[in-house]
Amino acid sequence: MIGSDDRRTRRRSTTLAIALAAAFAAFHLPFLPQSLEDLDSINFALGLRQFDVARHQPHPPGYPLFILAGRVVNAVVGNEAAALAMLSIVAGAIAAIAIVALYRRIFQSDGTWALAAGAVAATSPLFWLTASRPLSDMTGLAAAIGVQVATLGGRRLQPSDTRALVAAAFAAGLATGIRSQVFWLTAPLLVWTIARDRASDRRRRSAAAAFAYGAGILLWFVPLLWISGGPGSYWRALSSQGNEDLSGIRMLWTTPTAREFADALYFAFVAPWAVWPAAVAVLVASAVGALVMWRGNRRILGVLAVAFVPYLLFDILFQETFTSRYALPLVIPVACLAARGFQQLPWQGAFAALTAVVMWDAHVGGRSVAALASQPAPVFRLLAEMKTAGAGMAPVLAPDRRQSFDLRRPLVWAADQAPIFERQLAAPPQHEWLEAVKYWNGGGRSPVWFVVDPRRAAMALLQHGPAMRFEWSLPYPVLMSGTRPSDADWYPVARPDWYVGEGWALTPESAGVADRDQKGLQARAIEAWVHRSMLSGASFVFGGRNFETDERPAVTVAVDRIWSKTLGLEAGPFLHMANLPSFDLDASVPEYLKVVVSSRPAARVAIEQFDVAPPDRAVLGFGGGWHERELDPATGRQWRWLSERGELSYIASGPPRRWTLHIEGESPSRYYSRPSRILVRSGDRVLGDITTSTDFSLDVDVPPAISPASLVLETDQTHVPAESSWRRSQDRRRLGLRIFVCEIGNR
Repeated sequence: MIGSDDRRTRRRSTTLAIALAAAFAAFHLPFLPQSLEDLDSINFALGLRQFDVARHQPHPPGYPLFILAGRVVNAVVGNEAAALAMLSIVAGAIAAIAIVALYRRIFQSDGTWALAAGAVAATSPLFWLTASRPLSDMTGLAAAIGVQVATLGGRRLQPSDTRALVAAAFAAGLATGIRSQVFWLTAPLLVWTIARDRASDRRRRSAAAAFAYGAGILLWFVPLLWISGGPGSYWRALSSQGNEDLSGIRMLWTTPTAREFADALYFAFVAPWAVWPAAVAVLVASAVGALVMWRGNRRILGVLAVAFVPYLLFDILFQETFTSRYALPLVIPVACLAARGFQQLPWQGAFAALTAVVMWDAHVGGRSVAALASQPAPVFRLLAEMKTAGAGMAPVLAPDRRQSFDLRRPLVWAADQAPIFERQLAAPPQHEWLEAVKYWNGGGRSPVWFVVDPRRAAMALLQHGPAMRFEWSLPYPVLMSGTRPSDADWYPVARPDWYVGEGWALTPESAGVADRDQKGLQARAIEAWVHRSMLSGASFVFGGRNFETDERPAVTVAVDRIWSKTLGLEAGPFLHMANLPSFDLDASVPEYLKVVVSSRPAARVAIEQFDVAPPDRAVLGFGGGWHERELDPATGRQWRWLSERGELSYIASGPPRRWTLHIEGESPSRYYSRPSRILVRSGDRVLGDITTSTDFSLDVDVPPAISPASLVLETDQTHVPAESSWRRSQDRRRLGLRIFVCEIGNR
């Protein structure tokens, strides 16, 4: 018998859990997203309009029950994005109540600590934000936790009666029609429950549960096959989805490295709390709770492990490492153990700690939800800008590899909000720019609109103007990590001054591609193309590195038999700058003239600098004292290391005018214990002089230069990584400062 005090405690706990859910919904409903925001959400929204798994509406395995629920809500709301988001919000509120009930079942506690576990979980930034996203994650989680509660049965973790077990098994099979990952949260617990039966009952109950589970699956799977056009059609759709999921996806199963494992753990346990201090507080409390359970009641800890460790293993091994929303179910066990950990404090301290964690996390989550709702997703802002700019024209769309995949579904969903393109160029991996080269060399003259991943540097292979950047404006971007489409840079190029073909080393990526493809000067001549207007008095820069130690190759640059220059190269870096002569070109000269760079004899020479500029633009070259350009592929950030003294050359062919040298660099405090002094000189004249211990930005006016002029950038502190780094390093370069931006422009 349950005493009256126990009943009152349970009623009070239930009332407070409902109040928590109501508050959760109240803080979310005013912040519905303005647009869809992920490929999955677009697929779901298309599925609300017309369910067709073969056309990824939605993507396999199909999510039929989620789509059914979404259609019910959409019938009332009349907006697919809002309907899917509202479904997530309602599911989040239900999940908050279910977490309280789950804590009761596992920890046999009906009081404050069950509510504390629900509050810690529901206010975790990942849980809070995901509840506003038009995705299936939150709805699937609410269903999974509900099934777990039903499976656990009685208050003392005794095997539930057969009817309750059959009902839980049926609900588990049905719930996989909401989201397939529900399987990893429900099936292991069902198996564990049956395994605890007496041997005499196990066969009968397992057969009944298996039958019920299968019936739950068949209830949605048979109609799904029928709607999809039969098993063959469905299998083809599922196979194509599997190939896409394994193509270019970072997961521990396909990349079994220590770094990938560390990233998987970070996104599973730290990222859900958005910031390190909050994550540390919750994880330490969780570790304390686990230790208490290990010492006092390992059976309870074992139940929690059965309920969530299978999903943890599946997530770490087989799901995309940096997609943060996949860690959503793992918030639950961490929150439950954290509540038990906080319980070890005196009640005043426990209350203060819990209040601080819940209030801080709700603040972080609330800011994130408000930011998400403040504007459409970057891809839809991009398409809206393109629609406006593309009025009256039919540009060519040139996406990079990632954007070619990421733009497909938004272009289908927002077809009436996107410009009409003449065509979309192909995007072969790491060779995307060559499709634009083929287009221009084939006579194409429509504007070419490049849409590229900001982490790529492919746009350095052609002359272009500044990018229009479309990115998430979120205070804690890690909570949306893995969202696709994500940030994008748009470069509308009407007519480039120049572009290059294969074999150039203008970026670290293109240098690696040229070496891998054996298309550099060690194998053959390389080509570029310049607009004919550049031969009416343009400025020219050409530089790189000769990696041959015993050869002194002669490198020739020739412009369509009109002009040529031969350089004899010593080992190491080289730089050549000049004003090109003005030529009187007749009408037979093509719009773009071929530039051929050849080496005699063939040699390992990398062409790292190339620019041809009209009179209204200056060119800048990096001479002695500068190291090669580097790139962080994770962030897209590029830099050159400056030694203690780096030489710069610049030239402009037009009328004399003043120019501004703009420099941005990294804080010296990362490498040195005192601030660094940075000087910019022109001969003996000091043009700029700063001392800094932080990231810095410096603008310096430089004199006109109608012939090559020199500047010197100096710093007073250097280091050699091989001699000073605590990590193993073979890098014996002398490094001063890492310079992210060094460019020259109009004053």
